[in-house]
Amino acid sequence: MPTEITLLLGLEGPNLYMPQPGVLLRVVSDKDRSRRLKDALKDGAQSIGMVLGYLDVAARPAAAGYQIDASFSTPTPALGIALARYVVEGLNRREAGDDAWDADGPLWELQKRRRAEALPLEALQLIAEASSRGIPSFTRADGQVQLGYGARGWSFEPARFAKRPERASLLGDDEIAIGPPLFASPPAALEVPWERLGPIPIVALAGADAARDIAARTVAAELDTHGRPTGLALAADYDATRELLANPAATIAVAALSAGGIAARGLAIERCAYSAVVDLPADLPAGIADSAELARVLGVPMLITDPAGRVALNADVPEIAALAEYAPCPIIFISTAEADNPTIGFHRAQGGQALFVRGGTVIAAQGAAEHAVLAATLPPTELPGALAALALLWAMGLSWQQIRGE
Repeated sequence: MPTEITLLLGLEGPNLYMPQPGVLLRVVSDKDRSRRLKDALKDGAQSIGMVLGYLDVAARPAAAGYQIDASFSTPTPALGIALARYVVEGLNRREAGDDAWDADGPLWELQKRRRAEALPLEALQLIAEASSRGIPSFTRADGQVQLGYGARGWSFEPARFAKRPERASLLGDDEIAIGPPLFASPPAALEVPWERLGPIPIVALAGADAARDIAARTVAAELDTHGRPTGLALAADYDATRELLANPAATIAVAALSAGGIAARGLAIERCAYSAVVDLPADLPAGIADSAELARVLGVPMLITDPAGRVALNADVPEIAALAEYAPCPIIFISTAEADNPTIGFHRAQGGQALFVRGGTVIAAQGAAEHAVLAATLPPTELPGALAALALLWAMGLSWQQIRGE
């Protein structure tokens, strides 16, 4: 086969490749077909009425000929995946001279699919109104549209807008009319509680499962202790994160994000208040080349952290420490090494915050000032997660006396 798909991702939120939902297509081909691929993607999207933006296609020599990467943003990545498969099949059919292939039929089916999956206009209007008010929204797994998160959330069934009340025809039973009756009333307006809707603070943690989950559990338990009902999701992929955000009891959401989930589908959130990259998992997710790229995957939550928030980064892992130059918010470096870490030393010289271990004691530092806060009694495998949690609780304004339970 002249062109073969080697990687195809439908990314539903911020991800390694772009800050919005989109599609990544990677193929190998015996020739440089990047121009044909680009034109076919644009033409196909236009034919089915799919929104496609920021289309970028690049080719480079590879062992099998060429590797071609295509990426584009779209609010309907599942449809974008179907379009990508259709385009690659079309390239191969044309190359094989297959005159019997129906090129229009699949496009027509994709167009019907787009229309069937589209939300009713009234639902889209409510989502637009929410956006204008700074209220996040998403479609839940049960089909309902969620406006706001957690305790500040509310949902509605979009299918209700597709139903029109039945009314007697003014034309008589034997007449045919197009569309709803002339005086048909619109569906009942929803009473949306706009005044109580909005986002809630989100804490996003990434890293190897054990240390990441220790950090998440510690943060959630501490916040609960101080009267902040906290939702917690461990090893959270895209769907689990959305379920967490729909929890009506949560005033804060703590998500321990899976590396594979971020790599495969992106994030289910557009903004978080605090984040941490605790350490690196031993295994690489599908499509991730090396530990440096894995660190960038884990750093995606950092990129969407509020500038007024904080991110905790493990200074003992060079690939994680290298993320610091991309941080949109202040950094708290953590280190479990007993020896002085040069990354932390440089950070402190600039007035930065750090949390590290010295002589079996956890030291909190701001610039040149430092003081002992806790005994470092946990095993080495658990200590990075504990330090990440302490760093974020410190950033949230809890005193060390509160954290110690005094």
